[in-house]
Amino acid sequence: MAEFKGKVALVAGNLGKFKNDKFKMGLSGVIAQKLIKEGCKVCIVDTDYEIAKACAEKIDNENVKAFDADLFVECESETEKFVDQKGRNKTRVIWTNAPAHDLVQNIIKEFERLDILITNFDKFEQARIDQTDDDLYNYLRDQNTLPVFHLISAVRDVMSNQKKKEGTYGKIVFITSIVGKAGLSFATMYSAFKGALVGLTKCLAKEFGTFANVNSVAIGPLSERKMQGPKERIKKDYLLTQTAICDKPLTFQDIAPLATFLASDDAVAINGQVMNVDGGLWLKLEV
Repeated sequence: MAEFKGKVALVAGNLGKFKNDKFKMGLSGVIAQKLIKEGCKVCIVDTDYEIAKACAEKIDNENVKAFDADLFVECESETEKFVDQKGRNKTRVIWTNAPAHDLVQNIIKEFERLDILITNFDKFEQARIDQTDDDLYNYLRDQNTLPVFHLISAVRDVMSNQKKKEGTYGKIVFITSIVGKAGLSFATMYSAFKGALVGLTKCLAKEFGTFANVNSVAIGPLSERKMQGPKERIKKDYLLTQTAICDKPLTFQDIAPLATFLASDDAVAINGQVMNVDGGLWLKLEV
């Protein structure tokens, strides 16, 4: 694994949750811990600042800092015309209300750089397509994709300028789900928005390719989730987390190494890829 010394990362979403007034580390919290262990300075943000603060306290390291930003705010901007150094008429966007852009600029002010963005926003709801109303559609869209859109918009120029000045490539890693590739019965919209991250990976890899690598990690069902229902259903769900190829439950610790690798300079030749961490479950789904 390449060293992360001197690198600054922003890890966003699913840092953990509160259960019975106690904080339980989530996948992104585990990824942040691994990055710090490899020498990276890590900024963390979530949809709730209390979660980000609790995660930073749980990690308890001088190289992690929690930030507060409302990543669901509808951004406001205005355009400004200017003449560039070559005398060409240009137009640029001036953000007047954009918390994600403010967040990134605050990181730049404090750390003078931002090399890595890892996003992991995930909210699941299951419903038949004819029972999916506009409220559920908007909820799943906003929770799973809107913060990602705001953050990648905010880091684009930062990573592009760093490449021009220093020759370093930025790294963007999206955590998505294999249902974005395979689909899931009665969870059409959730699967569709996870699939949107797959398409976003490929499109951004082309748009950002000259200054950043963009990849995704598609994860399978995790053993951390609480199984509910009849015993036979619970048994079936559990078996999804340990396939015939891999007989161990899938955990956060199984996923974090690949996300960390894709955020490293060792992955400089990997771009636009969606890699599975699912214990081999995809081998069953793609048949």
